[in-house]
Order: sequence, then C-alpha cells, then structure tokens
Amino acid sequence: MITENDYKKLSDVIYRKTGIKLDIKRYNSLKRKLEDVMKKLGYTNFRSFFHDFRFNKNEKVKQEILNVVTVNETYFFRENYQFEALVNDVLYKLDKIRPEGEVIRILCAPSSTGEEPYSIALHLLDEGNILEKRDFEIIGIDIDSNVIKKAQKGVFSKRSVQYLPKHLLAEYFKKVGNEYEIADFLKNVVEFKVINVMDKFAMKRLGKFDVIFSRNMLIYFDDESRKQVAMTFYDMLKPKGVVFLGHAESMSRIVSVFRTARSDKTIYYVKD
Repeated sequence: MITENDYKKLSDVIYRKTGIKLDIKRYNSLKRKLEDVMKKLGYTNFRSFFHDFRFNKNEKVKQEILNVVTVNETYFFRENYQFEALVNDVLYKLDKIRPEGEVIRILCAPSSTGEEPYSIALHLLDEGNILEKRDFEIIGIDIDSNVIKKAQKGVFSKRSVQYLPKHLLAEYFKKVGNEYEIADFLKNVVEFKVINVMDKFAMKRLGKFDVIFSRNMLIYFDDESRKQVAMTFYDMLKPKGVVFLGHAESMSRIVSVFRTARSDKTIYYVKD
C-alpha cells in the first residue's frame, strides 16, 4: 500500500513538521507499521491518508504517524554520570545564585517512557541534601503520545530497571508480575506532556527552566533543525541555566551561544 515514493513524500512532511530526518534505509522497517496505522484509522489508500496528515485534517493521523517513526530506547540511570554531575555539582551552583525559595525547574526533552525524569527524581531523593534546600519541578515532554501514557503509568520492565541500585528499587518500586511499578508519589512529582520540540509556541508556554536534559534527540535532526531547537532551549533557560546532551552530541558544533563546562566525567552547556 505504501510505496518507496510514498514513503519519501511522507518523510518530507514529517521533516517539515518535526525536524526529524527519516532515512530511506528505514523504509522496510516502517512500511508495515505505517500501513497498520492506515488500516487502524480506516484508510483504504495512501493518497487520502497522506492528505489528512499533510494538511492537519485529522490530529489522530498525525499523532499515530509520529508515534511510529520516533525512536524510544531508554532505561533507568542511563549515562548515570550526568545525573551525578547534576545533583553533586550543577544544582549546588544554581542554589547559590537563585533567589531563596525559588523553585528549580528541570525539563527532559524528550522524556520517552519516563526513565530519565524519574531517574532525576530518584537521584534527588538519594542525595537528599539539596531537597532540604529547594523545591523542584520536573517536566518530561515527548512527541509520542504512547510513550507519555507509559511514563504516566509508571510501570517498567526488568530490563528497564536493571541498573538501578538495589536500595532504590526496593524503596521506590513494587513488583507487579514481571514488571516494576514506581511509587505513586513519584508519578505525581513528574509532569508529562505531549509536545513537539519544533513547536516554538508550545515550548514557550512551558516557561523558563534551570536545567534541560535533551539526550540523543538531536542526532535525528539535520543541521538547521538542530540550530532551531538549540536556540529554543537557549530562550527557555534562565541565566546560568544548563543543558545536558547525549555523549555523541555537541552543542558547540550546533550554535555558539552556550559556554561549555566540565564536571568530572561529563560536559554540559551553560547560558551566560
């Protein structure tokens, strides 16, 4: 039902809407999934399916397509050295310069199924001292509505929690069959929203942040889209706010407005 040429047309529109570049190499793996979406939503031909997506005629079509093409591979405490730098270094520096009583706000973009923002919350609880000084707000956003639902549900596979310290797994999770459900109070600590990072207005409505985690997302964008997202992050940060990227990503190769800083095993980027 979906030819290679159809896939290229769809890829072009996905890029314009999200900044995500779909390689032709993914055609075979995505073809069946996209055809399943067509059948699920009652489309009998690609033309009408593509038309509704291109012209935003059906929000359900748009969301289902984006859910299929995004990559959501994560687990608790992934690249843990960055969380350690956050709680042992960055947050204490921010605590010294932020007005007393001001909430420190942290954004995870994308949040995928929630392991990253929940990992931040668990690190804050485990470290303990900074929580005595400050209140925190943690927000996770993703373009994929399915992963946001999973994050809100807070139930994770054995593989997802395999790198969690045993004391945290025992204290903040309960075993449900072969899965692990995070404590209810932690589900309420982290707020999850379906948002496209390329939507500047939706991003702006989230407000200003002290820290933004955006790991392993920009590698799926082209240069122009990376610059746009980087500048959106810059505008969303408070003065001296910090961005963490994935280990294969470098903000200095994208834009020059951030200062590069180092903390033990990792680097991060500061808005001066």
